[in-house]
Amino acid sequence: MQRRQLFQAATAAAIFTAVAAPGARAATKPKQKIIMVHGSWHWGGCFQKVADHLALAGYPVATPDLASHGYDPAPYDGFKSIEEYARPVEAILKSSNEKVVLVGHSMGGVTLTYLAEKYPEKISKLIYLTAFMAPNGKKALDYILLNLKIPAAKELFQVASRVNDGRGLKLDLTQRALVKAAFYADCSEHDVDIAAKNVLPITSTVPDQTVSTITAKRFGSIPRVYIECTEDKAIPIETQRLMMADVPGAKVYSLKTSHSSFFSQPEALAKIIIETA
Repeated sequence: MQRRQLFQAATAAAIFTAVAAPGARAATKPKQKIIMVHGSWHWGGCFQKVADHLALAGYPVATPDLASHGYDPAPYDGFKSIEEYARPVEAILKSSNEKVVLVGHSMGGVTLTYLAEKYPEKISKLIYLTAFMAPNGKKALDYILLNLKIPAAKELFQVASRVNDGRGLKLDLTQRALVKAAFYADCSEHDVDIAAKNVLPITSTVPDQTVSTITAKRFGSIPRVYIECTEDKAIPIETQRLMMADVPGAKVYSLKTSHSSFFSQPEALAKIIIETA
């Protein structure tokens, strides 16, 4: 996990510094640090394409693995709270001497909401990428249940099911066509291959059952952006827009992509992040 916690812009920044004229170096304003938070089943490396674009533009980027994902050794049922689940992201946030931009995809939005309420003084902007964003007293699960009635989400419920202990959500990776339709409809087969080799077969249900406790004074003090993905079948556009209405105040951008724009349109996604950071 340590590798995931390194800021990936170090090499690009070093090269730029070496070739820039002294006057240019003095006039260059340091870029905002960006922490990208993945969603259910996924891993920090799913953002690699986007992180590369951001790093080349001079932004320090971190893509940590949440507890039990990627390189993190915790089992999916080895913790019981969002505090434990989000700890890898929290560690990077706490270690920064400057405010950072938090980008959260899908269920990663729950981690953003939790950390924003806890550390508003550490965060300069929240960017929700087709992510769960619940008002005080609600949780992501409330919106997931609404998706049961939306035809666009039918493939998701054909491949996702709770395991017997209720603490995990299984993704049936043997049904590749359905998984692609739900998450990666506009992504290349190569990207789907990479995802299939790296996503978890079972993800924790802790984040989707976490009740939002946001306040206007803390969470509400941080500027927010919501990037909607209009062709998303995992979190249909109707649900995305309902959450934006339930937690008003975000500046909205649109991408005509599936759930995984970080694979299918990384340059366009990076451009929005740079524009809003």
